Amino acid sequence: MSGVAELSGNLVGVTADRRGQDQAIMFERLGADVLVAPTISTHRLPDPDLLRARTEDLIAAPPDYLIANTGVGIRTWLEAAAGWGIDQRLISALGRTRLVARGPKAAGALSSAGLTTWWRSPDEQLDDVIRYLTECGLAGERVAFQLHGDDGAEFVLRMEQAGARVSTLPVYLWGPPQDPGPALELIQRTVATEIDAVTFTAGPQIHSMLELAGRQGVAQALIEGLNHPRVVVGCIGPVCASSATSAGIKDVVVPEHWRLGSLVKAVAAALGARPPSRVPTD
Repeated sequence: MSGVAELSGNLVGVTADRRGQDQAIMFERLGADVLVAPTISTHRLPDPDLLRARTEDLIAAPPDYLIANTGVGIRTWLEAAAGWGIDQRLISALGRTRLVARGPKAAGALSSAGLTTWWRSPDEQLDDVIRYLTECGLAGERVAFQLHGDDGAEFVLRMEQAGARVSTLPVYLWGPPQDPGPALELIQRTVATEIDAVTFTAGPQIHSMLELAGRQGVAQALIEGLNHPRVVVGCIGPVCASSATSAGIKDVVVPEHWRLGSLVKAVAAALGARPPSRVPTD
C-alpha cells in the first residue's frame, strides 16, 4: 500500500466478521490502531437438510438458470455437496444450466469447479442480475438462486412476478454477533467521538450496529457520531453505501474497485487528508 498516508494516531473500527482480521492487518501496517468489532455473525449451512434436499432436486432436474451470488457461497455449497458425496453429480447438472454470476468472485468459484459462467454482471450488483434475466424473459423459466445471507425476498418476488419458478439455496445466514461486547464498545467510542473511521462490507453490518445501538438508547447518537466531520465511513461498494445512506449516514467513502484492499486504501487516503483526532500513545 505504498503511497497511502501513514495512519498513526487514528483509530479504525472494523465491523466485518468475515475477513475482519484481514482489514485489521492492512490498517495496522499503515500505523492505525484497530478495533475489530463484528456487528454480525455468519452461519454457514444454517439448514443442511434443506440445502441438501434442494441440491438433490436441482441434480434431478437442472434449472434453466443458476444465480451465483457470492464466491464464498458457491464454494461452501460445493464443499457441502462433496461431503454428501454428490459434488460430481451437482457439477454435471450445473453444466447444463446457464450460470449467472453477480461478480468476479462468484464467477471464479464456478471456474474453480470447471464450470463456465454464461453471464456476469459488469456492476457486481444483484439488482443488475435480476434486471438482465427479466429482460431475457423469465416466463416459465426455473431459477436456482444462491442466497447472500438473507432470504432475498425482494429479488425472489421480482423474478416470480416475471413468471419464473424460483428455488432458493440458503448456504449461509447473517445473525447478531456471537459476542456483542466489541460492537458495543465501538458504538460507545463512536458516540464519544473517539473513533476516526468505521468500515462496512455489507449492509446488514450497518443495520445490526444500529439495532444494537437502539437497545442501548443511542441509535441517533451513533448516527451523529458517524456523521461527525472528522469521521470517515467506508463502504466496500455502492450497495453497502446505499444501506448507509438509507440509515442516515451522509458522507460515505466508496473505493473505485469494490475490494477489501481498495477499501482500506480509500479510507486511509480520506484519513490522511484530516488531522488525527487523538494523540498517539507510546
